[in-house]
Amino acid sequence: MAEDSARAWTRREWLATTTAAVGVPVACPRAAHAAGGQAATAGAQPVTSDLLLVNGRFVDHRGVVASALAVDNGRIVWLGQAGETTAADRVLDLGGRTVIPGLFDGHVHYTRAGVNPGYEARRVERAYSIAALQETLAARAAGVPSGAFITCIGGWNHTQFVERRPPTSAELDDAAPDHAVYLSGTGGGTGALTNSRGRAFFAGRGIDVDDAGRVGNANAAVAALREAQTSGDRLRGTADLNAHANGLGLTGVINPGVDDQDLPLRLWREDRLTIRMRPTFPADSPEEVEARVANNFAQDGRAVGDDLFRVAGFGERIGGRDPMGEGFERTARAIARHGWLLQQHSISPQENAFHLAAFQRISAEYPLRDLRWSIIHLQQIDEPTLRALDALGAGASAQTWTYLSDRGGPPFRRIVDSGVPAAVGTDSTNVSALDPWASLFYMTTGRNLAGELTNDGQQISRLEALRLYTLGAAWFAFDDHHVGSFDAGKHADLAVLSDDYLSVPEARLRSLESVLTLVGGRRVWGSGPFAVAP
Repeated sequence: MAEDSARAWTRREWLATTTAAVGVPVACPRAAHAAGGQAATAGAQPVTSDLLLVNGRFVDHRGVVASALAVDNGRIVWLGQAGETTAADRVLDLGGRTVIPGLFDGHVHYTRAGVNPGYEARRVERAYSIAALQETLAARAAGVPSGAFITCIGGWNHTQFVERRPPTSAELDDAAPDHAVYLSGTGGGTGALTNSRGRAFFAGRGIDVDDAGRVGNANAAVAALREAQTSGDRLRGTADLNAHANGLGLTGVINPGVDDQDLPLRLWREDRLTIRMRPTFPADSPEEVEARVANNFAQDGRAVGDDLFRVAGFGERIGGRDPMGEGFERTARAIARHGWLLQQHSISPQENAFHLAAFQRISAEYPLRDLRWSIIHLQQIDEPTLRALDALGAGASAQTWTYLSDRGGPPFRRIVDSGVPAAVGTDSTNVSALDPWASLFYMTTGRNLAGELTNDGQQISRLEALRLYTLGAAWFAFDDHHVGSFDAGKHADLAVLSDDYLSVPEARLRSLESVLTLVGGRRVWGSGPFAVAP
C-alpha cells in the first residue's frame, strides 16, 4: 500500500496544495500496523511519515480529537495538536476544515445502484425546488453524450420541492434539451416521469406516456432502459457510483445481494475500486450455506478477500424470501455452525420477536457473541428486544428510508440508549438515496425530506449519529479495529468536509459533502482546493 499511497497524488497536485516539511523536530512514532488500532509504545524512534495533514479539526464520535494527523503506509501513525507536527514526505494544510472518519453505510444495495440504467443524476434528493432540480439535471447533462438518457431511479419525491408537485415534461426538456430524461420517485405519489425525447423512446416500445410526461408503467420503462445497456455501461455506472460515494465522504459499505458483485470485484482487480466493499450473500437453505462455505465465497471461481474487498458473511435474506419462513432457523443454524456473520431483514415487531427467539435457541448451541449477528431495518423495535440482542452479543442496524415518508421512523434514541451494538444505513437504492447526509439530518432532527417533523422523540446528537455511521457500522463487518475513528494503527479513511459538521445549521446538514476523501491514505476524491490537477 505504500506505493499506492505514493502514487495517489500527482506532483502538480502536491505543488499546488502542500508544503515541504523537512526536519520539523517532533517525534512521530510508527504504529503497530498489525495490531489494528493499537498505537506504538512511548519512546519509539521518530520516523518520517508519508503524509501529514495539518490545520484541521479531526472529529470522530468522541468530538474534536486532534488538529494534525500523520499517515504512513496507509495507516494513521500519529495524532496531535498545533505545534506538535512531525517530519513528513508531504504536508497538506487543510485550512481549518473539519475532518471525520470515512462514513460507512451499514446496509446499502450498492451494486444495484451501480447498474441502474442511463447516466444517473445522483443528487436529485438535494433539490428543494423544480428550478434546483433543473440545475441538477443540467449539470449532469454537461458530462453525458448527447441523446443519452439521464436517469434518477428512486431516492426522492416531489414533496421535497417548494412547489409540492412533480416537474412537467416541458420543464425536463428545458433542463436537458439534448438528452432523454427518466425520473422515478419513491413514495409521495410522484410516480415515473420523462421528457419529450424519453417519450419518443418509450412510445417506440409500447409504453404509454401522457402529455404531462407521466410514464404509465415504471417497471416496463426500466426494463426497456436495461435492454439498451451494455456490460461497459454497467461497469461505467459502478465506477461513477464510487466517485459519487467518495464525494459524499463514504469509504465503506455493507452490500447485500448476489447480482452485480462481479463489477466492483472487477474494479478491485484493476486497482480502480475506491470504497471498502463488504458483500453479504443470501442463503435459502442449509445446503446453500454449505456450498458457499465450501467455495470460500468464491466469485468467478476465485476466492477474494483483502481490506478493500472482503466478503462479510450472509444476509439479508436467510431461509428464503419469507422473513418468518420455516427455513430461517435451519439455515441460520448452519451459518452459526461454520462461524459466519449473519444479518437478517426484520421490520415488524412480529419479525423481530421471531428472529430473536431463533437467535436465542441457536446461541445455546453455538454462542453468537463473537459472530456479530444482527437484525436490520428495525422500524419498531422495542426495549426488551434490544436488551435481549445485547445479551446475546448481537447487534441492531436501523435503516433510514422512512426519511422519504410522512410517517415515523426507526427509534434511533431508543437504540442508542440501549447500548446494543448499533449502526445505520440508507438501504438505497432504489428505495432511498445513497446520501449519508440526508440520513444524518433525519437522525438528528427527526425531519423528513420535506422538512416535516415525523420522528419526534427519537432524535440523537450529531456525535451519536456520527458514531452509528462510522465506528458503529464498522462493527457489523469486523472492521471496527481498522476504521471508524481516529486512532493510531487504523486505516487512514477520512473525509475533509465542506463545512463544520458540529456547528452547521440543521438545514445545511443535507448539503454537506467531502472536498477530500482518503481510503487507506490514498486520495480517491478531491474538489475545490483539492481538485484533481489536469
